[in-house]
Amino acid sequence: MVRVQLTVTTFDGRTGSVSRNVQVRTHDVAIIRFQTPSSGAAGRTTKLSVDIRSNRLPETVEVQLFKSVPGGYQLVATSRQTLPTRNRVTSVAFSYTFTPQDAVIGKVTFRALVNILGGRDALPADNEAIGPPTKVSR
Repeated sequence: MVRVQLTVTTFDGRTGSVSRNVQVRTHDVAIIRFQTPSSGAAGRTTKLSVDIRSNRLPETVEVQLFKSVPGGYQLVATSRQTLPTRNRVTSVAFSYTFTPQDAVIGKVTFRALVNILGGRDALPADNEAIGPPTKVSR
């Protein structure tokens, strides 16, 4: 709650004031755990998990999974989720099949990103997680 006061002065010098408590609702989601495999092999499929919590309100979010490529990251998959009321954890599962190119490079680093749909996150710093490198063999 925030106490707000409004004071108005008319052109002839009369004033009036009013104070009210106003509830300010902010949006905030966080990635609280990102599970990635320690190793993989070309042609094999693995599971990854992103655990998300809404810290304030029920939210609809888009969860994006990226993998490292030379020069940056490439989008691998997306998932739209509705998060329940505050402080309950929602797990989002992804599957990824390692490619021969992953094996040539020898490793893949996964990155997860969560974005609130229809709102702006008050603390966006906790909306991204980067896993440790996954060793990939042929």
